[in-house]
Amino acid sequence: MIFGFNTDVAGKDGVYHVQTEDRGEKHPVVDTIIYVKGKIVHRQQTKYAPGELSKTDIEEMVRRQHKEWVETIRAGQFASQSQSEQAPEAPWDPIQLLNPSDLFKNGMLQFEICVHDARRQLAGPEVVIDARWFDGSSTSQTQEVRLGEDGTALIQFPPPANTSEAILLLCATGPDSRSFAQFRVADQTL
Repeated sequence: MIFGFNTDVAGKDGVYHVQTEDRGEKHPVVDTIIYVKGKIVHRQQTKYAPGELSKTDIEEMVRRQHKEWVETIRAGQFASQSQSEQAPEAPWDPIQLLNPSDLFKNGMLQFEICVHDARRQLAGPEVVIDARWFDGSSTSQTQEVRLGEDGTALIQFPPPANTSEAILLLCATGPDSRSFAQFRVADQTL
């Protein structure tokens, strides 16, 4: 299970959403992403050696890194990465959700995603989709999938148990660029 925190913090540029989590043994990093209005404005990844730290040590790393970013924003000391430091905008059309009215299948929410490049050619397996599912609980769930040759990917998450609304955040990363999308799932689509 992935351990992490999500906190909304009032800052000088609006409300910041700070998400910090342990990505697990396959990707041993403590990952903090800061969003403003659904757009990623900063990311910090702290690597660790899984065999050298206990679960408690890793959880403490997550707590400490999350708290540092929340306190930095509250103190008005946060400056997002400059445009030159950020990955260039993707030469793709927006990430598309192909099945917005037909998400619930076989007890799961199934998101059929498609990405095209600027020439309307399908993006391929060089593009990785990082999916974050916020279902109202204190932790988020993540998946990382590669696009198929046809430019599509299937992402599945369980439906939210105690809420009528959830959010899916997607980051498509290619060799030289990124693209982001956010989809809100309300109970009429469940």
